[in-house]
Amino acid sequence: MLLAVSGGPDSMALLEAMCLLAPEYRLELFVAHFDHCLRRTSRDEALFVKREAEKRGLPFILGTSPVREYARREKLSLEVAGRELRYRFFEDLAERLALDKVALAHQADDLAEEVLLRFIRGAGRRGLAGIPVKREGLYVRPLLLVSKEEIEDFLREREVPYVEDPSNKDPRFLRNRVRHLLIPFLEEHFHRRVKESLKRTALVVAEEEEFLGELAQRELKRLSRLENEGVALSVRGLKALPLALRRRVFLEAFRLVGIPLFRVGFSHLEQMESLLEGKTRGNVNLPSGFIARREPGRLVIKKEVPPPPAFFFSIEGPGEYPLPDGRVLSVRLASVEEPPAGALVLDPQRASFPLTVRPARAGDRIRPPGFHGRKKLKKLFWERKVPHEFRWSWPIIEKDGEIVGVPGFFAQEGFEWKKGDKEALIIELSPLPK
Repeated sequence: MLLAVSGGPDSMALLEAMCLLAPEYRLELFVAHFDHCLRRTSRDEALFVKREAEKRGLPFILGTSPVREYARREKLSLEVAGRELRYRFFEDLAERLALDKVALAHQADDLAEEVLLRFIRGAGRRGLAGIPVKREGLYVRPLLLVSKEEIEDFLREREVPYVEDPSNKDPRFLRNRVRHLLIPFLEEHFHRRVKESLKRTALVVAEEEEFLGELAQRELKRLSRLENEGVALSVRGLKALPLALRRRVFLEAFRLVGIPLFRVGFSHLEQMESLLEGKTRGNVNLPSGFIARREPGRLVIKKEVPPPPAFFFSIEGPGEYPLPDGRVLSVRLASVEEPPAGALVLDPQRASFPLTVRPARAGDRIRPPGFHGRKKLKKLFWERKVPHEFRWSWPIIEKDGEIVGVPGFFAQEGFEWKKGDKEALIIELSPLPK
């Protein structure tokens, strides 16, 4: 078990309590401290925790990161940026050290403050559940139902030292204003046990949310398919779900692909609804570089792939022509009786060398042989279920500025090879990378 220890009273109580329990529960303990590099005294706090860990004979691991720079780059608040980097550090340690649990020192007052804070920010039911006792099978909060007063009594009895973080009193942070201004005001003027009421509300909602979460995971398993480091969800299946359950399925899908849920806002869920209903076209941007988009019969959530480099070159004769996405165009002249499956087979007289190869563009249209009128390439790609990231890097063959064919599909009417012709120009496109 990894103990996340900041050096403050709550985390030092956690450290002392788990050391007392370790023999009974056969716990192998590690101590981790994350330095946010926000204050000059932060190094002193790290050294304090190191000394306390060594005093108890426990391994000490220090993590550090310039949170302010990360927050600026990612356009996050300091609080959110610090949390993201801190949890990333813990999860990396959990994987490297094969840990079973990471213990965090949140206590009952934190739970009450979190519920009130989320209510102010306009959270839904999931937010009002506050801080869970356990999360994702890894994180546990042994002190979550222990009051601040009980922790202070325990520290005095055991003579456990701790350090005070001066930022915990800085009124610039909303959490501190809730802790030092709003809750005391509510206790004095409305309900002297307001923290108990908030805690009780959070626990009731958390039980209901756990049940809803289990339902959502069950539906996600039924409606989803993992592919290319992303997940595809059935549009028909999603539409059949009640709205509240559908939103939870979206959240479970976000979690599955690796989107930090504390970055997800209600606006992201509304955008997913709009995408599902067809009111939004194109990509929906999600946190941490992920996107969602609608494809035929499904919603896809995956990491955004940067567009491949543009290309523009000539085919001067038979040979192999590599494309930037790793595929290859194979060009040959041959006598054929039946065209090879999947090949672009052209009349070499009409589609004579040199030919031009370029990527597909918005607005491109083609007239398939025997088809009345012209067809948008966008619709063609949609019908043939070409993955979105490959659509606008698909090679288009031109002659004197006119499209003569699309490899992997068909020729433009008037350029196609006809049965009985002595020779054919055959252009084959290698498969999409897995």
